[in-house]
Amino acid sequence: MIFTVLVVVLALGTLASVSVATARRSFPTLSGSLIVPGLKGPVDVLRDSYGVPHIYADNPEDLFAAQGYVQAQDRFYEMDFRRHLAAGRLSELYGASQVQTDAYIRTLGWHRVAERELPLVSASTRRYLDAYAAGVNAYIHGKPAADLSLEYSLLGLQGLDDYTPEDWSAVDSISWLKVMAWNLGSNINQETELAIMTAKVGVGRAAELFPDYPIDGFEPIVTRGTVEGKAFNPSASRVSARPAPLGLGQDQLRRAVPGLAGVATTDHGLRELFGTQGMSGDLGSNSWAVSGTHTASGKPMLANDPHLETSIPSTFAQVGLHCRVLNKECPFDVTGFSLASVPGVVIGKNTKIAWGLTTSYLDVEDLYLEDVRGDTVRVGDQFVPLEVRTEQLKVRGEPEPRVVRIRSSRHGPLLSDVSTPLQQVGASEVDPSKAPYSVSLSWVALTPGRTMDAVLAIDAAGDFAQFRAAAKLLAAPSQNLIYADTAGNIGYQLPGDAPMRGFGDGRLPSPGWDTSYDWKRRIPFEKLPYAYNPPNGIIVAANQQVVGRQYPYPLGSEYSYGWRSQEINDVLKDAPPLTGDSAEQIFYDTTIRVAADIVPTLLKIKITDPWVREGQQTLVGWDYSADPSSAAAAYFAVVFHNILKLTFRDELPQNLWPAGGDRWYAVVSNLIKEPRDRWWDDATTKDKIETRDDILLAAMTQARKEITSLMARDTDAWQWGKLHRLTLRNQTLGVSGIRPVERLFNRGNYQLGGGPGVVDAMAYDDRLGYGVRSAPTMRMLIDLGDLDASRWVNQSGVSGHAFQQNYDDQTRLWAAGRTWLFVSSTAAVKARTVNRLRLAPGS
Repeated sequence: MIFTVLVVVLALGTLASVSVATARRSFPTLSGSLIVPGLKGPVDVLRDSYGVPHIYADNPEDLFAAQGYVQAQDRFYEMDFRRHLAAGRLSELYGASQVQTDAYIRTLGWHRVAERELPLVSASTRRYLDAYAAGVNAYIHGKPAADLSLEYSLLGLQGLDDYTPEDWSAVDSISWLKVMAWNLGSNINQETELAIMTAKVGVGRAAELFPDYPIDGFEPIVTRGTVEGKAFNPSASRVSARPAPLGLGQDQLRRAVPGLAGVATTDHGLRELFGTQGMSGDLGSNSWAVSGTHTASGKPMLANDPHLETSIPSTFAQVGLHCRVLNKECPFDVTGFSLASVPGVVIGKNTKIAWGLTTSYLDVEDLYLEDVRGDTVRVGDQFVPLEVRTEQLKVRGEPEPRVVRIRSSRHGPLLSDVSTPLQQVGASEVDPSKAPYSVSLSWVALTPGRTMDAVLAIDAAGDFAQFRAAAKLLAAPSQNLIYADTAGNIGYQLPGDAPMRGFGDGRLPSPGWDTSYDWKRRIPFEKLPYAYNPPNGIIVAANQQVVGRQYPYPLGSEYSYGWRSQEINDVLKDAPPLTGDSAEQIFYDTTIRVAADIVPTLLKIKITDPWVREGQQTLVGWDYSADPSSAAAAYFAVVFHNILKLTFRDELPQNLWPAGGDRWYAVVSNLIKEPRDRWWDDATTKDKIETRDDILLAAMTQARKEITSLMARDTDAWQWGKLHRLTLRNQTLGVSGIRPVERLFNRGNYQLGGGPGVVDAMAYDDRLGYGVRSAPTMRMLIDLGDLDASRWVNQSGVSGHAFQQNYDDQTRLWAAGRTWLFVSSTAAVKARTVNRLRLAPGS
C-alpha cells in the first residue's frame, strides 16, 4: 500500500471564481469587541505586528476558551484537517483517494485511544480541554465553511459546498498529541530497514549500514550518572551496563522481507502526509542550556529549534497566555509555541522557567511477526482469539459507509490487515501456499496516558522539582526536556514510557508467538536519566545518545550520530561569555563536520582529467562551512550523493536506497577508512573488484558532470544555495499537483545554506535532489537574565489564511538567519501591540 498526498481535482477554469473578496472572506477580526458565549468575564487579545496573540483573562477557563477561539480564527482549516487525519476520517473531506490512509489510521486507533485517555486526565485539565473546545465552537458556530478558510471555498467548487464543520471536542485535542507521538516516536523505518538489509546481505554487512554509538569523541546528553537502587543518580560513576540479544534470526528475516518493505513504504507515506517525513537523525532538533558562568549576564540561556518537515503553516503557533492575577487558582503566565488544536504552550517560558524539546529517539515501538489462523493467533503452542472490531468509514460521494475490520493481538493492531504487501509476510519460499505471518505493532502510545496533564503542568511549573513532577506525567511522545530558570539553574530530563523488553532489543522484528520477547513492564520514571547543574555548566540535547554505556537499560537505537550536538558542545565550551547576539549565531552554524573525515581522502585521489580536477580543487582550503555562496559545499554535496549512489544502489532494493543525512554520513565516514571493504565493489561489474579509490574517482567525475548541468561549467559560478532551495508547501492543497492552486498556498524559493547533520539543519532527501525538505520549524533563544530580551522566529507566520499578512511574514527573517524580540511581560507586550480585541461574555 502506497499513500499518496491529498489531491484535489480542480478544473483550472474554476480558479477564476477565487476573487480577492473570497480570499479575504475568512480573515479574522483582530480589533474591537466580540461577544463570545460561555466566557465568565472579559478577555483581552493583544496582537503585535506579526499577529502573535497575547491573551489576558481572570480565570484559566476563560484563558483557554480564548485560546481556542483565537486559534480557530487563525487556523481552523488546519485544525479541522488535523482532527480528520487523527481520526481516520480524511475520506469524508477528500473522497475515496484517502480510504487506505483512513483504514490504516483506524487500525492504529489514535482517536480510540484518545477517547480512553480523556477520563484519565486531571479534573482541571478536563475543564481546560472543554473550555478550549468551547472557544473553538464559539468561533465556528453559525459560519459557513467558506467564512472559516479559503480552502473550504476551493473544496466547495468540487462538491463540498454543503460542508458544515462539527463541534470541536476535548478528544480532538488529545488525538493530535497521539499523531505527534507517532511522528516523533516511531522507529518502524529503522526496524524494517535493518531487518531487510540483514536478510539480504547478512548480519555483518548490514551492521556497517547501522554504525554503533557513540562516535569517538562525541558526547551523550547525560555524561555521568547511572541507576543506583530504585533511582537514577546523576552523580554516580558506577558502570552497570548489560547486553541485550537481537530479535529474529537471518532466515526468518529473509522470509519476512516482502511484508517488511510494505511496512516501510506505509510509514513513509504517513509521514509525508503528516508533514513530518524526514531522515533518521535529521528529523529532530537542537537544544542547549548554559549556566551563568557562560554568559555575559551571569544568568542562564536556553535555545531550541525543532527540525521537522517544512510546511506552511508551520507546525507551531506562537501565543501568550496570561492570568491577569497570577495565583493558585489561575497559575498561567506562559508564552511560547503551541500546537493549533491543543490548549497550552508546548515550548516556551513562564515568569520563572524556560524549557525546550528535542526528539529523544526512545525506542517505543516493536514489530512482531504473528502466526495467525482465521481469527486466532499462536501464543506458545496454543491459538487464542484475536480482538476483532468493525468501524464504519464514510466516504464523500458514496451513499453508504464502508466497513473496516480491525484485528489485534496481545501486542497490538495487525497492520498486515490493511496493507497488501504485508499480507505476504513470511510466505514460504519453498511452499507459497503456506499461510504467511501477519505483522502486529506494539507501541506505548496505544496505552492511555496523561500527556495532556504534563503539558499544562509544565506551563505552570516554577522550579526543577515541579518541572520533573510534570515530566513524570508525559507518556508519549518521549522528548528530551531541557530546562533553565531565573534562579540560575539548568537541567535535563528524559521522560516517557520506555519499555523493558525480555529478549531482543527492539532493533529487529520479534516472533510474536514466543512470550519471552514480550514487553515486561516500563522503566520507572525515577530510573530515567536526568541532569541538574552539571559541573561544566553546559547541557546539549540534539538527538544524540541520551546516556553512555554505564546506563543499565537499552533506550533507543536511532539517535543522531552527534555531528550537530558535538559542534554545539565545542562552540559553547570555547565561546567567550555569551550575549544574545553571539548566542543566536549558534543557530546558523553551517559546519559540515563529517567533511573533515572525507575531504582529505578525496583530495588524495589522483585525477588526470583537468576538467574533473577543477571540481576537486574547490575543496582545497575549504573550512567545511556550507554557506549559501559556497562552491565547495555545493561540490561536496554532489560528490557525496554520487558516493552513495555508486556504493550502495547496486546491492540495496530501490526503496532502501540511501536518503543521505546523519546515518549515511556515519556509514561513509567509517567505510572511507577501509579501502577494500566489500561495499566499495560494484556488483554489476563481474570482471572487476572496485576499491574505495575507484568509487571516489568515479563519484568526483560524475559530480563534475552533474553540477555543471545543474549550475555552470565555471566553478566560480557554483553556489550551494542555487542547489539548496526551499519552497514552503501547504500540506493539503499546496501539494495538489495543480500549479495554479499550489501558487495560492505555497511560498518562497529561498536559497539556503546548512544541510543534513549540520547545526543549521536544512536537510534534504538525497534520492530526490538537493531541495530542503526538513528544517528548523522555529528558533527560540531565551535569556533568563532578561526574559523580554529573548528572541524567536517561526518558519511561517501565525496565520493559516493564505493572503493574510501574517501568513508568511516571519519566513523572510527565518530564511535570512534573523529573529525578533520574544517579549512576555505585560508592559513589553502592550508596548508592541498594534491590534486589541475584547472578547466579552454574552449569548
